[in-house]
Amino acid sequence: MIQKIQGIVWLVCAAFVLILALSFFSRGTSIEASAPLVTVEMIKEKQSEIQAAAQHRQQEAAARRRAEMEERVRVCTADEQCIIVDRDPCGCFKGPEGVMAINSAMSLEFSQLVQAETSGSTVCPEVGSSEKECSSSARPVCQQNKCTIVY
Repeated sequence: MIQKIQGIVWLVCAAFVLILALSFFSRGTSIEASAPLVTVEMIKEKQSEIQAAAQHRQQEAAARRRAEMEERVRVCTADEQCIIVDRDPCGCFKGPEGVMAINSAMSLEFSQLVQAETSGSTVCPEVGSSEKECSSSARPVCQQNKCTIVY
């Protein structure tokens, strides 16, 4: 008899747990989840940002390569190695920044660098500069193992 009572108690407890579980999982309120709305415009905007960042990185890398090349072409050990060349197709017509001193052995590499960076149509000023680097007294020398222009 005690076993029958225990069985009934266990049965009632199991039924109670089952009823509680069913009532818990069958609530009338749903679980809400939200996700951000992504539009085609947002995707295009993000793609353009990524492209702009990639172009910026490419421009920085090109500027770094140019600076490294300019340093390499300026290396020297004697004044006789240095020559004055046009950094820009306009040369002294652009002003002092239009020329620079380089090692004559690196003139081919330097001309390739200049040619790669200049466009086909360059409009130069009509009057050349007579400032420092473009004056008649300007000459290339090797100072601290770099070709420079002195006046």
